[in-house]
Amino acid sequence: MKIEVKRGKELSKKELLFVAKESVRVFDHNKKSVEKELEELQDEMQSTFFFIKDKKKIMSFGFLKPVKINYLGKTYNILGIGNIISIKRKKGYGTILMNEMLKFLKKKNKTGLGFTGNRVAEFYKKVGFKAEKKLCNRFFYDYGNSKTNKKEKGWWGIYYEDKDKFISKVLKTKSLVMIPCMHW
Repeated sequence: MKIEVKRGKELSKKELLFVAKESVRVFDHNKKSVEKELEELQDEMQSTFFFIKDKKKIMSFGFLKPVKINYLGKTYNILGIGNIISIKRKKGYGTILMNEMLKFLKKKNKTGLGFTGNRVAEFYKKVGFKAEKKLCNRFFYDYGNSKTNKKEKGWWGIYYEDKDKFISKVLKTKSLVMIPCMHW
């Protein structure tokens, strides 16, 4: 088992293509093209990618995206947890991946935040993240519209909170959080 951590700009064309194909396969129910996904991955060149490999084969991957959020007059630099995919499920690869991401967040003293559906929220809790149902309802894309934002309602927010206490502050208030990008 090998763990590789690298910036998006360090990924090979083969790795980028693999990430794009798997992301479309797992997440895109509208059947977006792999080429379109590759274009969107260009926005992830500053993200940190994690790969779990077995015999040089990628078994699981995901990334942490730097996201700057202005909330109630303060700027928070968090890491968005994104595109968590295990190629073979129920083999422990996802657990290894999330443990590595959690170690990274703790080492870098960063809050990590992602969004997920009901089906896998319990998994994230088991591997050490906190999960809050409907936390997603508090976050809106600052260029989004009500239809875009409503389709995300009911999802779970999964997170690791560092000393900035960003998530606790969000949960204690009723103010909406405007995020500068589509979900990560």
